[in-house]
Amino acid sequence: MSPNPSLSKSRYLSGDQCHLRLWYDSYERDLAPPPDASLQTVFDTGHEVGRLACERHPGGHNIAHDHRHIRGALEETRQVIEAGTAPALFEPAFRHQGVLVRVDILERLSGGGWRLGEVKSTTRLKDVNIPDVAVQLWVLRGVGLDVREAEVVTLNRDYVYDGIRLDLDALFKRHPVMDEVEALQEIVSFRVGEMLAMLAQPAAPDISPGDHCFTPYDCPYYGHCTRDFVWPDHGIGELPSLHPNRRAQLEEARIEEIRDIPAEFSLTSLQRIVCRAVRGKRAIVHGDISAALARLTPPVHYLDFETFAPAIPRFAGTSPYDSVPFLFSVHTEHAGASLEHTDYLHEQDDDPRPHIADRLIDAVGTKGSICTYSHYERTVLSGLAATVPERADELAAVSARLFDLLPVVRNTVYHPEFHGSFSIKNVLPVLVPGMDYDDLDIPDGRTASAQYMQALGSTEQQERQQTFDDLRTYCERDTLAMVRLRQALDAL
Repeated sequence: MSPNPSLSKSRYLSGDQCHLRLWYDSYERDLAPPPDASLQTVFDTGHEVGRLACERHPGGHNIAHDHRHIRGALEETRQVIEAGTAPALFEPAFRHQGVLVRVDILERLSGGGWRLGEVKSTTRLKDVNIPDVAVQLWVLRGVGLDVREAEVVTLNRDYVYDGIRLDLDALFKRHPVMDEVEALQEIVSFRVGEMLAMLAQPAAPDISPGDHCFTPYDCPYYGHCTRDFVWPDHGIGELPSLHPNRRAQLEEARIEEIRDIPAEFSLTSLQRIVCRAVRGKRAIVHGDISAALARLTPPVHYLDFETFAPAIPRFAGTSPYDSVPFLFSVHTEHAGASLEHTDYLHEQDDDPRPHIADRLIDAVGTKGSICTYSHYERTVLSGLAATVPERADELAAVSARLFDLLPVVRNTVYHPEFHGSFSIKNVLPVLVPGMDYDDLDIPDGRTASAQYMQALGSTEQQERQQTFDDLRTYCERDTLAMVRLRQALDAL
């Protein structure tokens, strides 16, 4: 343990959430799992957005010393500020009373003083951004800097890229927060003292897991902190759409297990079905499966899209974080014939949507129901129709044939092993034993999106092709899962 505990901006925010999280960040970071592909994509996105935000300030000075060379960064920052020539500094370093911060953008104001800018890769100002800027202001004021304005810079969700040149002024949205962060200065000072005192102790603080583990961010140490927990077989969290007031009543009565909920406790009809299934340790068919599936018309197709949502729009007509389909899979059941499969993955770094639209229309033809598992495919089709207007009528006809299997499952059958979720990844291994996603290198949509974006930027052809193969395998599993799930529903 360091004899001289210190804080950074990120550590201060960790301590603001939980002192134990701060302790682990400071002394036992290896207790947290390494970032997965999805989290790494978040980091990469933040760097890309930050770089573009800095380009709005021509002539600004980027502090070259990184996090491994803090002394050099502090000295370089001092020299640039004293020189007085740079209109802005990017990543300047400041330290005050044991707290180190690196400011995203420090802009020199024409009338004197400075503007503190915190860049976020989100599209809106969040409550958690205020203490983030407040601790930076506290440090900068502490070292004697005349900071007169403070702002959070986010992406502008309303910006539409013309496909030619990014308009950086329109891409970003500025949120003045000076009044809010000034009001927190005394609180910041107090909390810094608390945190440094805690870090100087010989042992970690004794803090039990709770709701604070997920607010404002999921804590990476939650798995470690709960490693010895004995979880309920079927906790009350498995009750679908349980109202917070109802949850509070059960927790106040110290009821953790579904089977212990009193018969007279007010629940929805679906929640009561869940209780019956858990107590009876069996599946309950509570709806007319045959009637629900009777609306399917052959040949039955099964469709799944994979999409990615770049923070910085890449294609004409898109805005920050617009979903762009890059892959689809279709399985088709013909009466008395074997199952057919086709897919399309766009492997180039141009706009995939026209290609997706063309190939999809061919893949599903003009006859038969098209099964999905959620309404998401309908949303994607709507976006495609707007993007490829020459095929809008055909895409609308495809959308009109969609049949969502999710409400069929939710409204007709419940098994205790669903554990309160009707996600296909929860339902599939229960209704189709032996079939799941555990053997796949890409096991979910978030990972698929992250891996696709990484593959597009990769120059390693073999690695790139392996990722594309894994993406196809994952998407194919999604549509095959729907086939087997529909067959299992038929059997029920």
